[in-house]
Amino acid sequence: MSDNQTTKVFELTAKTFHGLEKTLASELKKIGAHDIIILKRAVSFKGDLAIIYKSNYLLRTAINILQKIVKFKAETPEQLYEETKKIKWDNYIKLNETFVIDNTVYSTIHSHSHFASLKVKDAIVDYFNEMYEKRPSVDTKTPDKRIHLHIKEDMCTISIDTSGDALFKRGYRQETDLAPLNEILAAGMIMLSDYKNIDYFYDPMCGSGTILIEAARIFMNIPSGYLRKNFGFQKFPDYDYKLWHSIKREAEREIKKEISIKIIGTDISEKAIEIAQKNISNAGLRHFINIQKKDFINSRFENKKGLIITNPPYDIRIKSENINLLYKQIGDTIKHGFKDWNVYIFSGNTEAVKSIGLKPTLKTQLFNGKIECKFLKFEIY
Repeated sequence: MSDNQTTKVFELTAKTFHGLEKTLASELKKIGAHDIIILKRAVSFKGDLAIIYKSNYLLRTAINILQKIVKFKAETPEQLYEETKKIKWDNYIKLNETFVIDNTVYSTIHSHSHFASLKVKDAIVDYFNEMYEKRPSVDTKTPDKRIHLHIKEDMCTISIDTSGDALFKRGYRQETDLAPLNEILAAGMIMLSDYKNIDYFYDPMCGSGTILIEAARIFMNIPSGYLRKNFGFQKFPDYDYKLWHSIKREAEREIKKEISIKIIGTDISEKAIEIAQKNISNAGLRHFINIQKKDFINSRFENKKGLIITNPPYDIRIKSENINLLYKQIGDTIKHGFKDWNVYIFSGNTEAVKSIGLKPTLKTQLFNGKIECKFLKFEIY
């Protein structure tokens, strides 16, 4: 590979969830990205090929990493089509490959996002038909290349997705219980908490085990992409196999084989515990996470100091007989049984959290899918 390719700097965007932008920005700074700018549900930055590979492999709070192809003004759908068609698409997509258009549109001009995507798709297809009298196919399920269209009013940015599948597909979660928590959200909540210098990490309503697995991976320094087989950039023309494998090797040398923190999970549901055990095994973390079927209510941890992060039912997808009573019991349990612990509760039921009966010292707004949630910190004395 030429020196020119190694030193080439790309304009990149990492997408994330609302409330995790600052966490993602600090992760990017740590891996050596520069010109970092916090946006809405995204962070823009610059970096070379190594940064593209590191951001896909190491970042815990990124959904995907987009590499900018071009930015232009388009005041009509026709202009969007013409500007898109000017791109040398054979630099990005091969004739025998499949592609799909993803979009993020905030525009009164291009108000129909599906129509805008169709215009971009048509421009790509027509480019190939005119050049080669052949065209690549669209595949919405498992495309070789994902093209991303971002429109804000009349400003259009076209990027190529270097991640391929979304980065929350870590490769360990084969099964889920009801209302599973997204892996990025779970990792983000841990990184927003006081997770350093603790003896115990506990999720008392662990469901399919996502918070526990993400916590273990953070404590052990396991890269977020450690179990993934494929990334989008591996199909790019400038893919550097040696560089990619040297980055992987370097990251894997930093993995801790042993940790002193005790990671514990409980759940009242037998099925949830079975699923969590399978996912923990898939993640290769059976020896580091201890889980059991147990009711959290009225439990206690005497003379121990630790951290609880948990996602109790909201009474939306998982129903509770009496949601307010459940949250009151959670509050009573942490108040009486977890002295000197920090407790973080993530919930989409703003009424029920009032029944906890404790004043939160910190509130962060996050979203679980489309459900607006609060991530609340309680310091128990």
